Amino acid sequence: MAVRAGRIFLTLRRWRERWFPSGSRRRGFLDQVLRSLGWRRRSGVGRQDWVAYQAWRARQAPSPVDLERQRQTWTTFLHRPLISIITPTYNTPADALRAMLDSVLAQSYPNWELCLVDGGSTTPAVADLLRDYASCDARLRVRRLPNNLGISGNSNVALEMAEGEFVALLDHDDVLEPHALFAVAEALNRQPETDLIYSDHDVLSADGRVASHPVFKPSWSPETMLSANYLTHLTVLRTAVVREAGGFVPDTDGAQDWDLFLRVGEKTSRIVHLPLVLYHWRSSTGSTARDIRAKPGVPGTQLRVIEHHLARQGLVNPRARFDDSGFIRVDWAFDRGRLVSIIIPSRGANALLERCIQSILGRTTYPSLEILVVNNGPQPPTAFDYYEEISRDPRVRVVHDERPFNYSAASNLGARLAKGDLLLFLNNDTEVMSSDWLDELAMWATRPSVGLVGAKLLFPNGRIQHAGVVLGLTGFAGHIFAGAVEGRESCFGLAEWYRNFLAVTAACLLTRRDVFEKLGGFDEALTLCGSDVVLGLRAHELGYRVVYNPFARVRHHESATHRGAIPPGDFKASVDRYRPWLEQGDPYFNANLSYWQTVPTIRQPDEPSPLTFAERYAAGLPTRHDAS
Repeated sequence: MAVRAGRIFLTLRRWRERWFPSGSRRRGFLDQVLRSLGWRRRSGVGRQDWVAYQAWRARQAPSPVDLERQRQTWTTFLHRPLISIITPTYNTPADALRAMLDSVLAQSYPNWELCLVDGGSTTPAVADLLRDYASCDARLRVRRLPNNLGISGNSNVALEMAEGEFVALLDHDDVLEPHALFAVAEALNRQPETDLIYSDHDVLSADGRVASHPVFKPSWSPETMLSANYLTHLTVLRTAVVREAGGFVPDTDGAQDWDLFLRVGEKTSRIVHLPLVLYHWRSSTGSTARDIRAKPGVPGTQLRVIEHHLARQGLVNPRARFDDSGFIRVDWAFDRGRLVSIIIPSRGANALLERCIQSILGRTTYPSLEILVVNNGPQPPTAFDYYEEISRDPRVRVVHDERPFNYSAASNLGARLAKGDLLLFLNNDTEVMSSDWLDELAMWATRPSVGLVGAKLLFPNGRIQHAGVVLGLTGFAGHIFAGAVEGRESCFGLAEWYRNFLAVTAACLLTRRDVFEKLGGFDEALTLCGSDVVLGLRAHELGYRVVYNPFARVRHHESATHRGAIPPGDFKASVDRYRPWLEQGDPYFNANLSYWQTVPTIRQPDEPSPLTFAERYAAGLPTRHDAS
């Protein structure tokens, strides 16, 4: 019987892979249907990942000596803020409630108060436990309500009770690391003007015995907040800012923290990320840590929270919805009459260029575009019949750049000759996959705060080629999630989230003309590799956000037209321009992740730093890793 079941399973799996291949839109739709019927996609965290995380936890855990030192030295802080922990309770299982209370009492930073508001629990053990613990420590302040006001209502009562300069959000069945508040206080002494601090977290099994599924987060990323409440826990906020923002909104229960973080993020950018796992989110029955479907009304509330946030930012008719792939997608009304100039550098005409242009003209629904092919090389456009053919289309122009091939120079020439107010730089070995790809990019580029927008690029086999650039990845600058399957979870979230990065690839990059000119265009000293990264770094330095949009999907036959080694001069020039970020780390990555794996993986203790590698590689010295 077991053998027959196994054969049936293998047959079904082969059928699924044939008709719904991994990474395809059809597969995303199938997964969404299966999820609605109770099936849940595997997280992609296997035993090897679990073992690696347990080893990482063992290395990171503070020793008893460390904790005792913290208890002795916190008084040396110039700033010793009172931190009010806000925790609403309701029919909490006794063991989980006790573990939460014990984790607070174990804190090595003692200047805290725990504001507990019980929403009229019907389980007698809750009241008994809260009373017993409060009688032993005056820092535990308990208020019992006659009725349950919901998560937001109960939290607002706790917020009214709070006397601290900062409030920390702690769920009634979760657990803090013993050094959590010490790490927060330490950060506040380094940056006393901070209004919001958040840490990394993991998921605790229902019985509290196993911590797994860590989430290693980037620095404050406003666009990522449109895809997921990646901040979650541990979050500590300046009390005055929370009250100014209006506290918790009752009709957002289930997404109340997400809503609060969005409103606080609209008021301040003084937000600090601690790359430490300081919080354990319990995966219990009814918890969204286990399954978002545990609270059926939550997805709709999440979408409404996001729409209200976009509306407050002045966007017209904002809409948030779950895409066919199952992930949150946003849009708003914008001027589709702005001309987009698609600039394609190309060494002559070939089948790849023909497919690229055919896909643009045949599939794109954005109404106002022109294509400018920059023929860079020794042969003029008249040497290619295809150029004459496409030039008959009034939307297509071909210009010649007879200088030796230089991708940056050819792109800059195209930008000068383009008529559009929006400039899209595109490789000639790309292929448009959806009709709305250009709408998706142009929509983001019209926001004044956004400087550059990049797309998701896929290899011909459907795996991810580009989902954003991380400085230091693979030694210089690499594509995060490269080689991964679409829709697969990781300890760094998903490639299907909107994200902020320092840079995106110029294989498909859109910007406004005024921004491009302000940034000085592409650095022509970098002939083939790195000028897009430098462009992103300049944008970041001038205060623009660089956005990756996963819903603009383009197939990329990478290096099909430019084979061979990347010019050594590009590597050496890149080291000089990337140095500050190679030294201090990419803020949109996480220091706990490996810079030597494009698919997010926990960092090993003996890995070389990207700066050390880059300097040795550029100097022609032996290295432990291959930059390719």
